[in-house]
Amino acid sequence: MARHPDWFERLDAIQTLVSKAQTLQWLGRADMKAIFECSERDSIRLLHKFGASTQNNALCLLRTSLLTQLEALRSSSTYAVFLQKRHDVARHLTAAQAESTARRFTVRTPSHAAPPGSELLNLPHTISWRRTERFGAGRFEVLYQDGADLMSQLAQFLSAAGVNQGEFMAATEPDNEPDR
Repeated sequence: MARHPDWFERLDAIQTLVSKAQTLQWLGRADMKAIFECSERDSIRLLHKFGASTQNNALCLLRTSLLTQLEALRSSSTYAVFLQKRHDVARHLTAAQAESTARRFTVRTPSHAAPPGSELLNLPHTISWRRTERFGAGRFEVLYQDGADLMSQLAQFLSAAGVNQGEFMAATEPDNEPDR
């Protein structure tokens, strides 16, 4: 797939600028260079691309013709593809930034380490789980001070449940009610 022109990003500004330049009937090389923020060579290419004609030994383009072509370009499938790619990139960057932020989050570890095999028994009193008789469903609660404290307690719980997976699964079965 062909690369889109750099000025596609500024199409709105270009179109606004051209429509406001009502005192200019014809646009030349210098005008195109200023409007599209491009080099001298690219301004000549753009004049040719938009169908400029030669007048008094210089390439010129009717301002109204350029406006019409810019509007047609805006509603083209090529520009729609450009916008879609731009939105996709923005979405991927946002997701990557969120993932990066999540990876940088540090969880405070408790100052005391529980002996292996007793992690579930030594969880803080702020973490509790139990089965409710009324609905037969389980209930999990964490009392926390702030987001960092919540993340730390969840990490501690998941670590303990992972290390003692058999004990945890047995304690969460419907007919076994844990002491927590």
